[in-house]
Amino acid sequence: MAFRFTTIVLAIVAFVPTLLAEHIADDSSDEPVFDDPLKIFYRKRNAHACMMSIVFLVLYPLGAISLHLPLPHFLRKIKIVPWVHVPIQILGLAMMIGALGLGIDIANDLHFFTSRTIPAHVVIGLLTTSTIIVIQPALGILQHLHFRKTGERSVWGYIHRWTGRVAIILGMINQGLGFQLLGIGTVVHTHSLVRNFVILGVLGGIWFALVMWDWTRGALKKRENVVDQVEKQEVGGTSS
Repeated sequence: MAFRFTTIVLAIVAFVPTLLAEHIADDSSDEPVFDDPLKIFYRKRNAHACMMSIVFLVLYPLGAISLHLPLPHFLRKIKIVPWVHVPIQILGLAMMIGALGLGIDIANDLHFFTSRTIPAHVVIGLLTTSTIIVIQPALGILQHLHFRKTGERSVWGYIHRWTGRVAIILGMINQGLGFQLLGIGTVVHTHSLVRNFVILGVLGGIWFALVMWDWTRGALKKRENVVDQVEKQEVGGTSS
């Protein structure tokens, strides 16, 4: 069962980038083919949208899912964090930095930084990406160093996990704000928006379900440990 579940998740993840790339291609198919400033702007806009969609709809949720995914017995010797979680996060981080550079360039082209009101998409985007670039790696390294010494999770690990969850959710929300900024039904086709949010619902739902399953399993183990300790104390008291 676990192996089938893993296979389904990986198949979805492998297919999603193709859908997102097709979404960008559809939106730019009617644009002129020659290189002029407007065409260059469209290319930057489409690349920014495609890369950020892949990062926040696929890579970061997949990195989070990898920490909770039930593995078959023959794969349980694999160290998930260094072999799966970290490589996915590094790939997502590299793509996000490139997309961030394009986004800043686009914001300069549209004079967002010099206007009286900066769009929420720009503010949330800068806040989210800055947190992931600066804070998350530092927290992850601190947790890793603590784990190597003690074999236990530290407060840095909890902060790293919850900061990452909040940042991913903000990135997902910000994608919708980006579509709204462009104009749904004009530049962004409605069917493309629906397609992206279907992907978001599928992977986000898997992520939420696995987090809840992991939390429930941990709570049951804690309860069993407490019951065992109480029973041992009762047996010890009776024998004395």
